[in-house]
Amino acid sequence: MTDLSATLSSVLIEKHSSKSVIGRKRDLSENLDSFLKEAYSINRSISSLLRYLRALRTPYLSTAAPPRHQRRPGALSPSTGTSLQSGDVPEHLDDAQREKIDTETSSVLRDINNSITNLSSAVNLQHETAAKIIEKKYGRPSGVLWRWAAGDGDVPDAGKSEEQLGEEGQVRTLKMFREGVLWYLGSRLKDLVTVQQDMVEKRLERERQKQMSVLYDPRNKSVRAGTRIDPVATAPDGLPKRDMRGHDEYKPWNDASQGGNEQELSPEQLQLFEEENRGLFEHFNDQLAKVTQAEKSLMEIGSLQQTLVGHLSVQGEMIGNLVNDAASTDENVRRGNRELKKASERGSTARLVFFATAGFCSFLVVWDLIF
Repeated sequence: MTDLSATLSSVLIEKHSSKSVIGRKRDLSENLDSFLKEAYSINRSISSLLRYLRALRTPYLSTAAPPRHQRRPGALSPSTGTSLQSGDVPEHLDDAQREKIDTETSSVLRDINNSITNLSSAVNLQHETAAKIIEKKYGRPSGVLWRWAAGDGDVPDAGKSEEQLGEEGQVRTLKMFREGVLWYLGSRLKDLVTVQQDMVEKRLERERQKQMSVLYDPRNKSVRAGTRIDPVATAPDGLPKRDMRGHDEYKPWNDASQGGNEQELSPEQLQLFEEENRGLFEHFNDQLAKVTQAEKSLMEIGSLQQTLVGHLSVQGEMIGNLVNDAASTDENVRRGNRELKKASERGSTARLVFFATAGFCSFLVVWDLIF
């Protein structure tokens, strides 16, 4: 007997097997709505910028002098994300690159903040539009007379059908979910701003320490050597001759022991001292400009962080109000269902008034006809 197992297996695989998933990309963002796509894009931008800042933290805060040899042009662009994606992190950054990183990072943070604000405005507008559509579709039977006629008392959802309550609950739940997403994006952006602020603060602190320290500059060796104590101006026991106690300040030009130093120096030495002083002055001016720029960046980051804190507090209050509204709505729906059940079991007040009025009128008509 011929073995048909291979043929049967091939037929079953061809007709009833599922399609292969090898080589197929699974992109969950294709099935998302416009709000979630925009939120996903913002979250991806925040994650990318956070990885970029963490990768540049060490060279950004490094105070080591850059090497003399420069890398080939185009090999590194620290202000863009291409070097980060390829894993190429710079080992050294100059001041111009740091300032460029601060400027572009602040710009990106402002763009992300504006995107979150625009998305929040769109969510509020969409919620208001949906509420108006539901109100236009079902009407607004919220008057006191309607509630009294329906026999439902003071229930806020009195007179509303189950379909209307269901649609309003869906709209409210959707807004609560989107407010939670916006709060999450704002929280991540706040953490990102904190990371950049910490980097700028540490850089500013190191620049100040570097500026206050004179020993790190090799050009000050001659100045430090010139500030040694003159053994002639000291006593045999190693103590200075002059008693500086009781004096408000020391004026070396009035000290007779310090006179004649300029006459002992040659013109070449005087010119050398002037050049060193000029170099020190220019160096400290550059350091002051760097510190001023870092302080400016820090102030911009602080203002942005205050704005984010305000937005997060507002969103937190809105989410809390939505949660409370959802809880009260659930309680009101349950109470409304109980009231509707009781109202269905007993006659409504309006119906009793109508029948009583009709009966009384009929009685008056009959009384008038008979008598």
